[in-house]
Amino acid sequence: MNELEGGPNLNRRSVLKTIGTGAVGACTLALGGAVTADDSPDHYHNPVGPVGFGDVTAIQADDGTYYVYGTETPNDVVPIATSNDLVNWSYVGAALPDHPDWRDDPDAGVWAPDINDYNGQYHLYYSYSAWGSQNNPGIGLATSPTPEGPFTDQGPVFRAEDLGMTNCIDPEFRVVDGTPYMVWGSWYGIHGVELTGDGRDYVPGTTFHLAGDRREGGMIVEANGYYYLFYSTGHCCEGADSTYAVEVGRSESFTGPYDNQNGTDLRDLNEHHSGVSVLAGTSQFIGTGHNTVIRDDAGDLWMLYHVEATADLEERQLMIDRIQWDENDWPVVACDGTPSSQSPMPASGEYPCGVGGGNSGGSDSGDDGTGGGSDSGDDGTGGGSDSTDGPDSGAIDEGTYRITNVNSGKLLEVAVAGTADGDNVRQYGDTDHPCQQWEVAENADGTYTVTNENSGKLLEVANADTADGANVRQYADTGHPCQDWSLIDNGDGTYRLENENSGSVADVDSASSEDGANVLQWPWHGGDNQRWQFDAI
Repeated sequence: MNELEGGPNLNRRSVLKTIGTGAVGACTLALGGAVTADDSPDHYHNPVGPVGFGDVTAIQADDGTYYVYGTETPNDVVPIATSNDLVNWSYVGAALPDHPDWRDDPDAGVWAPDINDYNGQYHLYYSYSAWGSQNNPGIGLATSPTPEGPFTDQGPVFRAEDLGMTNCIDPEFRVVDGTPYMVWGSWYGIHGVELTGDGRDYVPGTTFHLAGDRREGGMIVEANGYYYLFYSTGHCCEGADSTYAVEVGRSESFTGPYDNQNGTDLRDLNEHHSGVSVLAGTSQFIGTGHNTVIRDDAGDLWMLYHVEATADLEERQLMIDRIQWDENDWPVVACDGTPSSQSPMPASGEYPCGVGGGNSGGSDSGDDGTGGGSDSGDDGTGGGSDSTDGPDSGAIDEGTYRITNVNSGKLLEVAVAGTADGDNVRQYGDTDHPCQQWEVAENADGTYTVTNENSGKLLEVANADTADGANVRQYADTGHPCQDWSLIDNGDGTYRLENENSGSVADVDSASSEDGANVLQWPWHGGDNQRWQFDAI
């Protein structure tokens, strides 16, 4: 474990107002005009590959080369790839020549490895289990003098029956004050145990409990005077139906207890997505999870993780995104908690949130020693980074726009081309009517009014209501902040419309894609139903 003290705390307003590019959707969405993908060498594009890499673990060798290791594929028992920049990866081969011989289950596979440089050897801990089986899975160890292997199997460190627990997989090795520990857990909570000094066996009677059920793939980073426990929740391994997301808790003690941003003890969370998400999927990148954390050559922290599918390919792929810190020392991933499609390269000195980096000092902390307005549900996008304190508006030109919901592809309109005060605002397919056109005008304070071209009425939250689910409608100009909106750049060419009065955003109810679905306000959770494309007329 390594200290990462002393880094800058990022103001939430700045963090959530992205200046670089972020997650979701096409790279040509409107940003006061067309925004195209940045193909310059100082930007990268997710996914970074290789295809098939899941449950990744990473390490930087003494010569500066980065190595990643993943879950078994049809061709490799733990595939390995290398990179000099965390972006461009080259396949190396398999860490293990064959399946270890300490299980006789023909359906068992080697999953979710964890790589460490320990006691002069590279220690590759791995899970050995059969999908859907409780047939005494366990965690094994293989060692090598070099990170590219080949690795020699050393047998099991422990199995589920040894500890009297269920599903002992997803290893995470850490050394704290000279004592080695193993953290593990899949579905039945996240737990830890002390290891013997050589890291090859467990110490009886030393187990401890870190997080509740339906959590797995724990990874611990020390920073800002805390231990941060990242873990995955939701359904993995279901392709485009996956709901994987990453949540976090922190503690001043390695063995816990760990609390999340709401002050909830992680041990009390036993349902999917019941914590606070720091990385959730989108329609473009689906099933974000099983992360590791590593530093680039500038000392900044990066989260490496996989997606279960993209909009173009239903297969696991490797992703990376920068970690920064908000004003309360909580991690912010990819500026808004959803994967970036493109972003400044690692060690480039450029920060996509428009503020300083996530460099918290110290040495590497890596593995070396879409819900709708009223239901964010079990879709991997619940929680995340709220922006209810009203970030400043993103840059957008004044003018007339058609405003399209990213989730549905439908246009924001006044229902049935109404011109009366109080007429409802909804989404609808393109009719080419002026009721689907909106004039955007900037106020002196940087907020905007959004006026319907057909009626001349302003977009507002009805009755200046601040409650979740309050209706969005049109009304004559009253000068009230409920008619003022911050147009916040999501970093992917889309915007969210945040009401100045309530701090909530314009949201298509229940993430509906149907004509006539209502538009209401709801706290920002990053779903595509809260993202809007502005196309100038």
